[in-house]
Amino acid sequence: MIGWVTLDVGEKAIIHSLDGQARIEEGPKRMFLWREKFQELTKYSANQNEYLVVRYLDGCTEHIPGPHVMYRNPVRISSITIQEVISMDANEALVVYAKNKSDDTVKRYIKYGPCQFMPADSEWLHDFEWHGTDPQNKTHIIRDGSKFKKLKIIPDQFYYNVDEVRTADDALIRVKLMIFYELVDIEIMLNATRDPIADFVNCLCADVVTFASQRTYMAFIEQSSKLNDLDCYPQLLERCKAIGYVVSKVVFRGYFAHDKLQKLHDRAIDKRSQLKLQYEQEEQFQDLTDVKLQNEMQRLDQEQTMELQQLKHQQKMEKDKLIHNLLMEKKESDDSLAKVSLEKQAQLNAQKAIDDQELTNLMKLSKLKVSLTSYLVADSQQPASITRILANSPTVHLHHSGAGAPPSQDVATKLPQALSTTL
Repeated sequence: MIGWVTLDVGEKAIIHSLDGQARIEEGPKRMFLWREKFQELTKYSANQNEYLVVRYLDGCTEHIPGPHVMYRNPVRISSITIQEVISMDANEALVVYAKNKSDDTVKRYIKYGPCQFMPADSEWLHDFEWHGTDPQNKTHIIRDGSKFKKLKIIPDQFYYNVDEVRTADDALIRVKLMIFYELVDIEIMLNATRDPIADFVNCLCADVVTFASQRTYMAFIEQSSKLNDLDCYPQLLERCKAIGYVVSKVVFRGYFAHDKLQKLHDRAIDKRSQLKLQYEQEEQFQDLTDVKLQNEMQRLDQEQTMELQQLKHQQKMEKDKLIHNLLMEKKESDDSLAKVSLEKQAQLNAQKAIDDQELTNLMKLSKLKVSLTSYLVADSQQPASITRILANSPTVHLHHSGAGAPPSQDVATKLPQALSTTL
């Protein structure tokens, strides 16, 4: 090439001479070439979220983090590519393999988020290829349907339908399920399985087939709610424990049967519904009858209770009236006795006062030397009693006459002979 060439600011070029030597020129510059080859270098720039993968002609590879600018020198560099730094959330992880250049051994480690990760030139990431959900049918799992590098370590779920499940009476049904799972140990998962979703599906099918094969179609329908219990999935739980997963819940979403079988089942459901309605109507009628009888019994009990209360009240009123009358009579009797007692006491007090006055007068007369006998005889108009002594007989008869002696009462007293003679 012969002529002038121009390099602008930020451009580089390599100049090859006739003897096979090469030099790098950087702009801004204007050069005259004489029998030389001009080749502009391609510029590669990586920002803070990218890095450059540089492959040299000698086979070495270098990862340069951004922000960085580099020109591809064809004399030394085979290719330069721009790669994005892997951004991870807090619930994500990467499985990284690192090769030791000194002894060619490979070690594996796990990088957890949140962070931005750029692998070194001697590191590479684990590529996961698992069974995944079919984009056309969310209940269908296809092979290699999920390809990724970042491993999720949060609870997740997927839908799955177990087809052609045969019951004990040879009825074919489809069981609809939803599985909730969580990765708890990445190391165990990496060492024990290549595709945990496939293990889930296989164990789930085995457990559902075992459950259905032990029951008839009607028994399966009646006991289908048990499929919500984890106890019905022993193989699934055992396999999950072996591969570092935990299944928290399995939800039974229903079932689907063949059209003919479903029609028979629908007719049976209609018949059972009619019988159930009749049973409920009869049960309601019986309950209504029971309620009426119970209310009548309660009403009779209430009437009897009211009559008994009225009778008790009437008896109580009569009793209270009788007690009141007896108390009034007792009070009147007590008042009468008290009145008589007071009258007698007044009479006795009056008589005592008279006697005391008379005794006082007699004592005064006795002090005056007055013959009390004569006074008393003179004061008394009629003697209180008369005593007659008959001397003709040895027996003395005392005749008392007066207010204090009984009529015609004789008292005979034997006196000594001397007394009779003297009299």
